[in-house]
Amino acid sequence: MDSVYSKIKAYFVENNISFREISHEPGASAEDYHKALGCRYEQQLKCLLLKIYRYDKEYFAVLTIPAQKRADFEAIKTAMNAKKVRMATQEELKAVTGCNYGELPPLGKIFNLSLIMDKDFLKEQEAFMNAGKLDVSFVINPLDLQKLENPTLI
Repeated sequence: MDSVYSKIKAYFVENNISFREISHEPGASAEDYHKALGCRYEQQLKCLLLKIYRYDKEYFAVLTIPAQKRADFEAIKTAMNAKKVRMATQEELKAVTGCNYGELPPLGKIFNLSLIMDKDFLKEQEAFMNAGKLDVSFVINPLDLQKLENPTLI
């Protein structure tokens, strides 16, 4: 989706975030993405839209985890002081972010959402992320992502 792609690029430029852009074969799943880019799974910013139910409100948040991991809903519940956490439906993903499956970037602020990030990314020098399209990715330093988004680390 070009509008999400444009928002990401503008967000990085406005905040002086260094990034590299890569065009590649489409990759919606973690395995397809791995094959298309050839990066390690630990460097792949797999992103999920979550619906978080707190005791006082409900809201959506973006979760980013390494591609080889599964979401740890118990850890997320604890970190977010929530009573329930679930993955958003494809319809909710589209309505909230404008993204389809596989297109969601690890950025909450461009959607007015918070970001939850696996702390293991901070060990990496580079992280590969979807650019709002299945065939374009951005490569950034995870520390820059942390500075930019101020995520909740799990």
